[in-house]
Amino acid sequence: MWMGGPLPLGYDVQNRLLVVNEAEAAVVRRIFADFARDRSTTHMVRNYAAEGIRTKTGRTFCKQSIYKLLHNRMYLGEIVHKGRYYPGQHPPILTRAQWQAAHDVLAQTAEERRAAVATDGRGLPLLRGLLFTTSGERLIPTHTVRKGRCYRYYTPAKDRHYGAGAASFGSLPAEPIEVLVVEQICQVLRAPESVQAVWDRVHESGFDLDQARVVMPMRQLAAVWPSLFPAEQRRLAQLLIERVQIGDDGLEILWRDAGWVELIDELRPGSIGAELAEVEMTA
Repeated sequence: MWMGGPLPLGYDVQNRLLVVNEAEAAVVRRIFADFARDRSTTHMVRNYAAEGIRTKTGRTFCKQSIYKLLHNRMYLGEIVHKGRYYPGQHPPILTRAQWQAAHDVLAQTAEERRAAVATDGRGLPLLRGLLFTTSGERLIPTHTVRKGRCYRYYTPAKDRHYGAGAASFGSLPAEPIEVLVVEQICQVLRAPESVQAVWDRVHESGFDLDQARVVMPMRQLAAVWPSLFPAEQRRLAQLLIERVQIGDDGLEILWRDAGWVELIDELRPGSIGAELAEVEMTA
């Protein structure tokens, strides 16, 4: 008996019971078969949009809606209760073999992704949530795995949801962008004019520090940046940067003024940053 809630694609309700909608069920079976064969939700989203294939609510399929559908065990004739699955009263749309063929691919891609992250050591994208085009399009971290090697990108959110070509700005290799951002961070940490600006901001905030306690830790942080763990690099980037904008004219960083004050607070005497300053002064 159907107790209410959003209906999954492939089913209708008659007399409070789920019955198969054959036209929609054919779409469900196609989605599972396409994924098992092509292993590319990008191609699927593009093809379905071109053919006018829609979700139960009439929306264009995106990658997330496909993955959600692929994990819905109602298509096996099951229901979920408190995280466990039980036989339902509704008829299945898929055979076990159809379900398993798609889930073998899901399991394989998940395994490849875990292996790539472990091998690459870059499981924490430096600019997650920070990178935008000059027109305001958000770029999100993505990756592909080829022959056991992970290739990382920053991809427009529209492309991520609806497939390549949905946005006017294409995917960009992650590493060159991150290298440019790190270079600018380190330049700011070393440049006398930026160090002076940070010290002025710290002084205005009421910290009782002499200028040397600002200059030395900033310079040392720039020197040791390459040896920092990826998680610490990402934390510092998120602390210091408000937004990174990329366009045809290049890359621009918008800084978080408050973040620089927080950084210097971390580098006060007795902290790790102060110890780094002492190392440099005795080197």
